[in-house]
Amino acid sequence: MKYPSNTLPGAKLWLHLGQVATLVSGASLDILSKARSGLATFLSNVQTAKMESVLNQMSDKELAQIGITRSGIKRHAQFLLSYEYDGL
Repeated sequence: MKYPSNTLPGAKLWLHLGQVATLVSGASLDILSKARSGLATFLSNVQTAKMESVLNQMSDKELAQIGITRSGIKRHAQFLLSYEYDGL
C-alpha cells in the first residue's frame, strides 16, 4: 500500500522529535544558566566569608588604622570583593 508523502507513519514522529529536541535543549540551557549563577553566588559567599575571617582576626587598633570598625567588617568585606579597579 502506498501512502501519500504527508501521511507517512513516521513523518509526524520526526516532527515531534524535533520539537522535543528544541524543548530539551532550551531547558538544558536554562538549567546550566541557573547552575552557573548558583555557583557564582556560592563562590562569592565563600570569598566574603574568608575576607570576614581575616578581618575578624585583626585587632581593634589594626582595624582602626584601615578605617573600619568591627561592626562594619561584613560591609567592608563585601565592598572589597565587589570593588572594580579602574586602572588609574
